Amino acid sequence: MGGSQSQHKRTGKTTVTITNSGTVSAGATETSPSSINSKQDVLSFKAVDSASAKTWNPNSPGFSLENDERRYHGVESSMYVLPSDALEQDRLEMQHYLARAVYGSDIICPDVPELLNSVSGANVLDVGCARGHWLKCVQKVYPNANYFGVDIAEEVVTDPNNSDGITLKFGNVLDRLPFEDNTFDYVHQRLLILGMPKNKYVDAIRELIRVTKPGGWIELLEGDMIVCRPGPNSKILSMAMYEAMSSRGLDCFAAFSLPSYVDQLKEYVAVVGEKAASAPMNWGGDVGTISGANSKQALLAIEGWMHKAIGISREEYRDFVQKCFEEWKEMKSFTNSRSVYFQVKK
Repeated sequence: MGGSQSQHKRTGKTTVTITNSGTVSAGATETSPSSINSKQDVLSFKAVDSASAKTWNPNSPGFSLENDERRYHGVESSMYVLPSDALEQDRLEMQHYLARAVYGSDIICPDVPELLNSVSGANVLDVGCARGHWLKCVQKVYPNANYFGVDIAEEVVTDPNNSDGITLKFGNVLDRLPFEDNTFDYVHQRLLILGMPKNKYVDAIRELIRVTKPGGWIELLEGDMIVCRPGPNSKILSMAMYEAMSSRGLDCFAAFSLPSYVDQLKEYVAVVGEKAASAPMNWGGDVGTISGANSKQALLAIEGWMHKAIGISREEYRDFVQKCFEEWKEMKSFTNSRSVYFQVKK
């Protein structure tokens, strides 16, 4: 495919240090978050009350969540720790608008718009699609493509209310996607850090390559699960998150690791580009407001897991998350993310 390819160099090194006093020093090189324009559509998110959250699969394989009001998927091969109920689906839509604001577009790879404009009937896949919100937003801009999504929340992808104009299927990238080889022109996957084991990430990318046409594009986006410029409570949070994720084989620094995962498959890759960004947490305008709210709601969504990791009660954990939320504003905390996009060899 023609067109120039933007190259972005990696800058800084993310580290975590757990000291004898039980604190964490975490972050990247000491830079400020990216300059971000206010986006009114970011604030269009409307949460639902937890009491009205629809129940999907009541199982929670791999870890105990006794007395948990949230509902989780029942896929035994998955390590995903976030819920799959309607409250979480709404948070994922908020997260979508946050990613759009931080990166400036629903599509980060600069070559994909040309592809979708020039190839009639291009096939687009979103892995981890939830209710298909990203697909529907891209479809509005590029209506001539065919849109497909897969997710492990079976009741989400089989709900006819979610599939208007797009095709949603149950599927797990850690097993085998329900598509033939060389099916898609553009494959999108983002923010699966809480469900993608570190030792399986390269295999997952290999599976994305399998279903992508030669010359097609794959776009990945991940965030690091460490608070940069942390205060005292956020240091405790970062340490607990690092240890809890490590105990489940998850990569707390997936954004930093992403280029190395792709590099292990360089024999399949023609062109690679990347773009990194930071998002303020509960400060810095509209983006900081939605970023803080998204992080807070995600932390509350994994309450059943994290309160044990920290060693406090559920009620104490909720108070702790609120303290972190307030601390982010005071410390001007931020989080890092990175997109890596590449063209599959022809």
